Amino acid sequence: METNGTEEVKVTVQERILMAAEEAFATRSFAGTRISEIAVKAEVNQALIHYYFDSKERLYQEVLTVLFKQWEEHVQKWSWEALDPESIIREYIRTHYKLKCKFPNLYKIFHWETLEGGELFNKYASSTWTQDFLEKAQLFNKWKEAGIINPQLNVNVLLFSLWGIMNQFYYREQDDLQSITGLKGSTEELHSAVVEQMIEFTMNGILAGGKLEIGGRRQEETEADRMAVTVLIPSGQGYRDHEDTSKLLGCLESLTGVTVNVIEEEEQLKVLPGTSRMFFVFASTKYGEMPSWIVRLLQTLEHDGSPVADRFAAVWTIRDNPAAEGVQRMLEDAFNRAGAISVPRIPGQSPRDYIKRCAKLMGM
Repeated sequence: METNGTEEVKVTVQERILMAAEEAFATRSFAGTRISEIAVKAEVNQALIHYYFDSKERLYQEVLTVLFKQWEEHVQKWSWEALDPESIIREYIRTHYKLKCKFPNLYKIFHWETLEGGELFNKYASSTWTQDFLEKAQLFNKWKEAGIINPQLNVNVLLFSLWGIMNQFYYREQDDLQSITGLKGSTEELHSAVVEQMIEFTMNGILAGGKLEIGGRRQEETEADRMAVTVLIPSGQGYRDHEDTSKLLGCLESLTGVTVNVIEEEEQLKVLPGTSRMFFVFASTKYGEMPSWIVRLLQTLEHDGSPVADRFAAVWTIRDNPAAEGVQRMLEDAFNRAGAISVPRIPGQSPRDYIKRCAKLMGM
C-alpha cells in the first residue's frame, strides 16, 4: 500500500509541475521562463523539478507531448470525405478555430517560438502537426487546379492568412470580444460570431459587387460591362419542364451584372457574342449514351473549337440515373479538349452552389 501511495503522490506532483510549466511557457516563452517561477507556481522546490525532468528543455518537451496528444485526439476525429469544397472550407474554419480556443497554450507557445526564432517547438512537435498542414494544402491545390477556387491564390499564404485572422481572437475573453465586435453575448456566442465573419470574408470577400476605380470611387455599370451567359436548352428534349432547369436559370438571372441568353439550337453556339464569358449546356441520358444533338455539337467543335475557346463551359446533366455521372465527366472533358474551360460539377452539388462556383470563376 505504501508503494501505491508513493506512486500516486509522484504522479500528482509531476502533473502539478507540467501544468505550471505549460502556463509559464505560454505566458513568457521558453527563453523567458525560469525554473524558479515554475517551482513557485507548482508549489515545489527546484530540486524536485530537476529530479523528475532533468532540465528545462526536457520539461518543455514533456509539456508539448501532453498538448499534442490532446490535440491529435481531436484532429484524428475529423472526416470531411462526404462534404463538397464549400462545406469543407466552412467546417475547417469552424473546427480549427474551436481547436485554438480549446488548446490556447499550444498555439501561444508556437507563437512565442515563431517570434523568437527558436527551433525547440519544431524539434518536439508532433509529426501530425506538419502532416495536417500538408494535407490541407494539397486539397486546396487540387481545388485550385480544378478551377473551384481562385487560380491566383497562393494556397500556403491563404492557409497562413486564415490562421492569422484566428490568432487575433481565439484567446480573448468576453469583455474584449464585446469591445472589438460591438456585440453582446456570452464568450461562446461572441466566438461563434467571429467565426461566421471569418467564413463570410473567406467565401465572399469584402466588396459588395461592381468595380472600384483607383481612389475607391465605384464605377457605374454600363451595358458593355455586363457579362453574358449563353444557355443552350434544345427544344423537344423536355429540359424546359425539368425542376433543375428552372432552378439553374433562376440562379443565373439573379446574378448582378449578368445577361442570360437562352438558345435552342446547337448551331447557335458557333456564333457567341463577345461578351459571352460562359456557355451553359443541359444534357440527359438513359443508359449512358450521348444525346444525338450533343454528338453533332462535339463533332463540329472537333473540327473547329474557336467558337468556345477560352470560354467557361458549364454542363448540367440531369441525374435521374447513375449513368448521368459518366456523361457529365465525358462532356466536361470534351469541352476542355475543344479549348473551353469546363467548370467541374461535384456529385451532390445543388443548382445554387454550382452557379455560385460559375460566378466566382467569371470574377463575379
